[in-house]
Amino acid sequence: MKVLVKASNWLGDAVMTLPTLVSLREMLPKGSTISVLTKPAFAELYPDFADEVLLHERGGVKPWLNTVRELKARKFDTALLMTRSFSAALLAFSARVPRRIGHGKAMLTDPVKRGGGHRVLDFHRLLEPLGTPPKPRAPKIQVRTEALRWAEDTLPGGPWIGLNPGATYGAAKQWYPERFIELGKRLGRKIVVVGGPAEAELGERVAKGVDGLNLAGKTTLPRLAAVLARCRLFVTNDTGPMHVADAVGTSMVAIFGPTDWIETPPFGTSHTIVRHEIECAPCKKRVCPLGHHDCMKKLGVETVLRACQERLR
Repeated sequence: MKVLVKASNWLGDAVMTLPTLVSLREMLPKGSTISVLTKPAFAELYPDFADEVLLHERGGVKPWLNTVRELKARKFDTALLMTRSFSAALLAFSARVPRRIGHGKAMLTDPVKRGGGHRVLDFHRLLEPLGTPPKPRAPKIQVRTEALRWAEDTLPGGPWIGLNPGATYGAAKQWYPERFIELGKRLGRKIVVVGGPAEAELGERVAKGVDGLNLAGKTTLPRLAAVLARCRLFVTNDTGPMHVADAVGTSMVAIFGPTDWIETPPFGTSHTIVRHEIECAPCKKRVCPLGHHDCMKKLGVETVLRACQERLR
């Protein structure tokens, strides 16, 4: 079989699909191939899980047609769609992939219903049309040697604590920067701040506040994984780096407000979730219509600090 996997466009979801790729490899007949189609930013996530990584440049008709031509030439048997979107199904249909498996209905030959629970399990259910999948294992990322050497040079000594004050999906997911700063000061360790390019300014603000190192927007994906692997503890909002930290085995405290602590927490066991119980959570909104409501306002530094101290012990 020649299987095309259309990867997720979000870092956290991309990491949560890795157990599905591991199980897919085990299920396929000998001699089968797995090709992952992903946006360039996530390309370095997949070499250990696929036979080839194909890049899909988004942003217009021409790149889309180029991708369709490339996929059509490879004559895939099956497409496994990790994104629940019409565009992903249309891409596989246009590339004449005869079997198309995904969540949703449009242009799929094998639609799979979401079953609820953790998103890792929902991704893993996409394998059911191909047979009986093995039990999903926790996501695991192997830290690259070059990246680890870079992280050791960049973060000498230790122990280090990582802070991730940003959140790509929306401002409602972000605990207050000033509380991250107070937390960092009270933890009294070397602090490194991480995040994406859009969070570089926020990272600089928090890093200055704790007299730490700002790496927000300054790491590749392999180097981010290596930095998180160097941390004794990672304190984070519910966002992509949280799942990267989980996949490299870093102990963490994960802060949840409007997002679902059942559906998208770390899948491993080395974490503590902190949240303030409130009737309207999880609302899953990007921006709180109530002005950053009590799910974040009433989650104080003391609560998060206690969770950090427990994990450090």
